[in-house]
Amino acid sequence: MTLSEFKETKFFKIIKNKYLITIMVFLVLMLFSPEHNVIYYFKLKKQLTELEGRRDDLKEKIKSDSIRMGEIQKDLKSAEKFGREKYMMKKADEDIYVIKEKEKKLDEDFGN
Repeated sequence: MTLSEFKETKFFKIIKNKYLITIMVFLVLMLFSPEHNVIYYFKLKKQLTELEGRRDDLKEKIKSDSIRMGEIQKDLKSAEKFGREKYMMKKADEDIYVIKEKEKKLDEDFGN
């Protein structure tokens, strides 16, 4: 096939179309441009949704902690209870026994 015959084919006429060339250049730039990369955009979108979920969890934790803090500041007994439960604090003449429950995973492994 000679060059003149190739120029007469449908394939060459489609490739020669200026709109198609413009669209192809645009797509290549959007896919591989370092600043406006589509893949990078999707990674950022995924990271944004993860961070928004984490933000919501932290807001809930802040809310529960602020309620707990208000209780502790109002009553000395609740502060003592919090210290004993959370940090295993004890009085000088007390002994603390920590009781842990069995993990369900171990029971499932043995068929119980």
